[in-house]
Amino acid sequence: MKKLIANFFNPGITLREFLIILLGCVLFVLSMPPYGYFMLGFFSLIPLLIVLKGKSILVSFRMGIVFGFITYTISLFWLFLIFNLFSLSLYCILAMFIGIFAILFSLVQKYYNYRFALMVSPVIWMAVEFFRSEQWKLKFSWLSLGSTQYSNKYFLMMARYIGVYGVSAVILCVGVLLLLLFKYKDFKTRTIVFFTSIVIIMFALYSNKQAITLDDSKKVTFRLVQIENNFDKCLSLVLDNKIKKDSVIVFPEYSVFDSPMQNPELKSKILDFIERTGCYFIFGCVEFLKVRDKKNFFNNIALIFSPQGKIIGKFQKHYPVQFLQDGKPGFGYPVFKTRIGTFGVGMCYDFTYEDVARNLAKKGAQILINPALDGSNWGKAQHIQHANMILFRAVETGRFLVRAAAPGISMIINPRGDILEQIESGKEGIIDYEVPLLNKKTFYVKGGYLLPYLSQIMIVLIIMLGVWKKKIGAVY
Repeated sequence: MKKLIANFFNPGITLREFLIILLGCVLFVLSMPPYGYFMLGFFSLIPLLIVLKGKSILVSFRMGIVFGFITYTISLFWLFLIFNLFSLSLYCILAMFIGIFAILFSLVQKYYNYRFALMVSPVIWMAVEFFRSEQWKLKFSWLSLGSTQYSNKYFLMMARYIGVYGVSAVILCVGVLLLLLFKYKDFKTRTIVFFTSIVIIMFALYSNKQAITLDDSKKVTFRLVQIENNFDKCLSLVLDNKIKKDSVIVFPEYSVFDSPMQNPELKSKILDFIERTGCYFIFGCVEFLKVRDKKNFFNNIALIFSPQGKIIGKFQKHYPVQFLQDGKPGFGYPVFKTRIGTFGVGMCYDFTYEDVARNLAKKGAQILINPALDGSNWGKAQHIQHANMILFRAVETGRFLVRAAAPGISMIINPRGDILEQIESGKEGIIDYEVPLLNKKTFYVKGGYLLPYLSQIMIVLIIMLGVWKKKIGAVY
């Protein structure tokens, strides 16, 4: 028992190994927004893979925890501005997933060998990253390895086929190929490296060449407004600037913390505004619940009004921000058909996850609309990280995406992930833009979402086969 306790508290990490891990943390942080040195993303996990060689499961877990805690604490420092000391618990929880990756890598290494573990590590990473981001109760999709490539069109456009988690796997695959090239000199390994490199290069070139056909696309004028916590000022800014009828005006999430369906005075003000503009109007508000529970007394919604002042529909936020009072979670993926086009709306945090944007496009949304609110006290780094995650939703779905955020960053994004117009964080203003409405569904919208599930199944099968082989070997 004493030996077991001693082993548990003995980190088993030398100073040299810690410095190597620290190097990987620095590369990972610098590759992420707001810094965005995307080339460093290809090298960021190599140091961790090097120190995991020959390590026990427990030591590997500790190394993963150290890597994850340092990385997330630095990259997500703004969480401290929101949650104070509680953010340390969040950093530890997120670090656990790097630890789980290290455990799975160590298991594959134990049952097979280090070289094979390197080869399947991209699959392990995708499986764990997808689980952390999309599948468990406290899902958190920030800082996926794929998001380092938001400014690299060759890899960003891969998301059209394999999504951001598939891009994560390809990035790690590049790092593994470099490690295999320098570590192993045998013909078999060199051949695998050569042909895998060719496949990645061809895939990157093919993805980047995919043009977005706009010639026959119908265009709709959008006006996005970026002002924080001042509904009347938003209304005035629109009215003070001439706007074409049948345009679509979009205000941020929580434009008003009230319900026009329950407050006649507010509804009258909105109807007067719509009558004066003759436009469609989409804005964030709340819907107070008649039956309330301990946590929620309202729904966080976007309302869609027609130019005639009729409510076309509402979208209720699917993913309230964890640990904050952000309304009751919504369900379903409604799209809103109008005479000028079919709209898909997702509220703020909804588009940090894949399912909302993907299902809206699958159901026929011709454009994605994202009223958002990132608090001014959350800091510029948080605004940049959140905004750049949204680029992947436009590429994955093959749709233009318009984002009205307060206090920023409001953007028009095309299906290649290009930011066509934007208002910087902390500033007020409007964006007017003619946005094409698109219908073609990408490969990812049709079925590419299955790739992370396949990676999880593959890892389970590899480990089960390894256990079986070891048992058979022990018998004979």
